[in-house]
Amino acid sequence: MPDNSWLESIRTSILTQTGTWLVAFIIAILGLFSSRIIESIRVALNRADLRIKQYEELASDISQYIFVAEYNTEMIENNWTSRQTIIDMVKEYNESITSLRKKEFIYLSWIQKYWSKKEILQYEAFMNSVKDFDSALHLLNKEINAVIITKTKIKIDRKDADKALIVIKPAVQNVRTRGRKLLAVIL
Repeated sequence: MPDNSWLESIRTSILTQTGTWLVAFIIAILGLFSSRIIESIRVALNRADLRIKQYEELASDISQYIFVAEYNTEMIENNWTSRQTIIDMVKEYNESITSLRKKEFIYLSWIQKYWSKKEILQYEAFMNSVKDFDSALHLLNKEINAVIITKTKIKIDRKDADKALIVIKPAVQNVRTRGRKLLAVIL
C-alpha cells in the first residue's frame, strides 16, 4: 500500500499556503481601497452635516416669512392699521420676503442636491404660494401709500381691507400649509 502521508502533507501545505496568500491578498485589496472607503464615509458624514445646517437655515427663513405673513393678515383683519403700525408691518414684511426671495435659487440648489424630486416640487409650490400672497398683499398698496406717504388717511379703509382680505386670507393659509408640507418632507 502506498504511503499517503506524503500526499496528505503536500495537500495540507498547499491549503495552508493558499489560505495565507488569500488572506494576504484580501488585506492588500482592503489596503488599496481603504482610503477610498474612508473618504466615502467622510463625504457622507459631511453631506449629512451640511444637509442639517441647510435645512435649519431654510426652515428659519420659511418660519419667519409665515409668521410675518400671518401677522400682517391679523393686523389688517383687526384694523390695526395706523401709520406707525403699517410702517412696522411693511418693514418687517419686506425684510422677510427679501431674505427668502434672495436665497430662492440657493435653496432650490440645496434641495436638488440633497433631496429628491418630491421635495423640489414641494419647494416650488411653496414659493408660488409666497408669490401669490405677496401679490394679494399688494392689493392694499394704494391704501398703504395713503396712510404712510401721502398721509391722506389715518388707517386703511375698512371696505378696501375687507375686499383685499378675501384674497389675502386664503393666500396666507396656502403659504402656511405648503410651508409645513415642505418642511415635513425635507426633514
